[in-house]
Parts: sequence; C-alpha cells; structure tokens
Amino acid sequence: MELKAKSIKLFCSVVETGSLLSAANLNAMSTPAASRAIGQLEERIGYRLFDRSSKTLTLTDEGRAFYRVAKESVQAWKILEEFPEKSRAKKKELRIAVLARHCSDVIIPSVVRILKKHERTMQVTMDMHQSRDIHYSKYSHPFDVGFGTLLSNHDDLQKVALAHLRFRLVVPITNPLAALDSVTVNDYKNENFILLAADKLERDYVAGLHPELRPDQVSAELSSTQVALRFVKRGVGVHITDELAAKSVSDDCKAIPLKSSFTIPFFVFWPTNKKELDIETRECIQEVAHSIEAAGVEITPEGRALYAELEKGK
Repeated sequence: MELKAKSIKLFCSVVETGSLLSAANLNAMSTPAASRAIGQLEERIGYRLFDRSSKTLTLTDEGRAFYRVAKESVQAWKILEEFPEKSRAKKKELRIAVLARHCSDVIIPSVVRILKKHERTMQVTMDMHQSRDIHYSKYSHPFDVGFGTLLSNHDDLQKVALAHLRFRLVVPITNPLAALDSVTVNDYKNENFILLAADKLERDYVAGLHPELRPDQVSAELSSTQVALRFVKRGVGVHITDELAAKSVSDDCKAIPLKSSFTIPFFVFWPTNKKELDIETRECIQEVAHSIEAAGVEITPEGRALYAELEKGK
C-alpha cells in the first residue's frame, strides 16, 4: 500500500486539532472516510499511531516520532506547491521564532530596526511559540532564527545563551511591597499568586523562588506571562518573572528585584542544518543583543563571542 500525501496531511491535522471530525473537515473528508484513512495509514506503517483506550486521541510513542517526520514532509510538500510563487517574489523572507514573553520590549524593536534597514528587499515572518509546544510548532512554523528562554532540549537546534536573566516580583503599585527596593521569599510568602500553568517549563524552573503556597493563595494559573502581568495590574495577585519580561509592566505595577542569584537563560537558536547564517539573520541577532544591553542586562561571554564571530562574517 502506497503512502499518500493526503493521508499524511490528514494525520497531522488530527494531531494538531485533537479531533478526527475537525481534521476531516479541514481535509474535505467525511469522518468515516478520515477514520478509514488513518486506519490504512497505521496498517501501512505497521503500528498504532493513536492510543484509542480513551475518548480522546492521544499519540503513542511511535505516533509522536512519526509526527515529527510527517510534519516535515507536509511542510516540504507545501514549499514545493508554493515554489513558483515564492520564486517570483521580490523580497527575501526572514523567519523568526519568538517565545512570546520577550516579544514586546526586546524582539520587536530589534526586528523593526532590521526592517527599516532592508525595507525594499526583505519581509519578516514572526511566529509566537509556547515553550511547552515548540517541539511540534517548530515543524509547522519553520524559522531561520529564534529567541527566548528555550528550556527544553532540541538536538536539531543550535543555541547560545545571550544573557542570564535575574527575576522580579511584580506587584500592584498599591501593594505595600511596592515600597521595597528588593525582596526575599519571606517578604512575599503570604501573598496571593498568579502562576504559570503547571505544564509550563518556566514554572518548574522558578519553583524554588516561590514560597510554599497554600491552595488558597493561588489566584490563577495561566499559560502566558503577559496575561499574568495583566492580572497583577488588576490587583488579584503577584507574579514572578524575569527582568526582561518585567519590562512590559504597566505604571500600575512595580517589578521588584529578588535577593537571589538564580537566573534563567535567554537564548538565540537556529536549525543545526543551517550551515551559514545569512546577513539578515546575523544582523537580527546583533540587534537583539543591543536591545538586551539597552535594557541593562549583561551579555554573556558566549554571547559576545558569537557577536564577534558574526561581525567577521559580514
């Protein structure tokens, strides 16, 4: 039985929507036809892609491995389909991946400077990735370069820590803690907290900075740092985040330094199969490094070494 592109696309749609019905609709198929196609695909490759022991469609270990290759294949096919139109395009595309918490105050100003410099010859595609989802989303949204606190392991990405970010406790300006210049865990141990969702890598990473919270101290669990800061603004709790993400706090809040040497790395990363970084990518990395320094954060020795290497390549 031949592997068909339509079956592979359907499989990827099921994974990404979590629903056979939604995937069938996206691929202009009936649900029974889609179910048969998935069954035939499993028969062709010789193992189950989904665990059907519950009502939800959950990938098996083999299914997860197959999805990574399948998604690359679908993306490659899409590139082939779009090749005639893309080849006629006048502007070069710079594809940037961003872990969203640092987008507003670090990445966007840097990208705008690059765009203004190359506005006649370049366009930018920027995708916001959730750190918990980037294992999948990096295949559906390929990129030339990415930035952020990439805490998970990726053997297909090369990454360099540009900075190690200290942490801030963000509180409403009306909170008595706002009068302090720095805080320890004992200062905020009785506050109500806005936490990142339990499956967010950043939450586990900063767990040691949180007090031992009682259930009644947790006001909300959210998947977005920026949304958490908006909750703080409205006076429903406090939130711990890194010093660059804290740049976006409103005038209604204060970001107080923690008396802790603990930091989180801010990475630049790109695909390992990218043999050479083009001039626009190199300039983008350098501009982001400028933005980090302008925010008062020191660039790491490895970040400076990368900067010097990029300068030589110009």
